[in-house]
Amino acid sequence: MNLIRPFLVWTWLLGIALVLPTTLPAGGGQLTIVQHEKNNIGSPIIALKEFNLLSSASENSSTLTRVKIGTPVDVLKVWDGIDSGKWLLVNVIDQKFHQFFYKRGWVNIDKY
Repeated sequence: MNLIRPFLVWTWLLGIALVLPTTLPAGGGQLTIVQHEKNNIGSPIIALKEFNLLSSASENSSTLTRVKIGTPVDVLKVWDGIDSGKWLLVNVIDQKFHQFFYKRGWVNIDKY
């Protein structure tokens, strides 16, 4: 009987010590105030017009390639410029010499 009581006390203390920190503010049980946004853009969109894929989010940037109608376009990022309007960072498939390459570039959607 003398050995069972200390065993039960230590088991109870160990259980409290393992469960209690998860409910404290620094523990893992607290939800963060800042919620991370998930990418709501699931599948690629199809280009309905031809457009130039630009190397940067600027009207004066160089053209990487001309994207044709019907090309699947993956939107990676949306950027809203103060003076230049809304830009999309996109990933498109480019075919050259019977090989497919992914090209990443910027498109101004206020222009189209």
